[in-house]
Amino acid sequence: MSLFFPVVTLFLSLTVVIIAVLQWRVADNELRLDLFDRRYKVYDATRNFVAVIIKEATFTDSQLVDFNIGTSDAKFLFGPDIEAYLAEIRKRAVHMRTTHQLLEKPQPSDDELSRRTRAEYDDLLWLCDQITAMTKTFAPYLGFANIKSRIVPFVKFFSTGR
Repeated sequence: MSLFFPVVTLFLSLTVVIIAVLQWRVADNELRLDLFDRRYKVYDATRNFVAVIIKEATFTDSQLVDFNIGTSDAKFLFGPDIEAYLAEIRKRAVHMRTTHQLLEKPQPSDDELSRRTRAEYDDLLWLCDQITAMTKTFAPYLGFANIKSRIVPFVKFFSTGR
């Protein structure tokens, strides 16, 4: 009987520790899922914008604003590589549309017409390539292979025998 209370106390203490660890894991997984959801929204906004350009070879100001709003949190959610990538998409899209608008105006020479046509084509071709390339660019941040279950630091310490 004299060992009953210390054993029960030990058992309850271990139970509390196990519950705390499980709650920590749930909170950690919830945080990672929330981060994934927010990152996917940026990816989706980018994909939708590029898809519009591929379908119509142009875009409206409203679609550009939707892209800018949809990707405005990228600097907080991704590394500088994605931020630069989104800026390049924006720059190429705007350049393509500006060049297209210039093509509709009277041309000073055939060389200028040829140069502008080539510039518009190059931008459109690059943007078309991005519909598949963007998956590779975003993959390090969105791939489920990169989302591993984390182990509690002190459990890892004891499991490695250190």
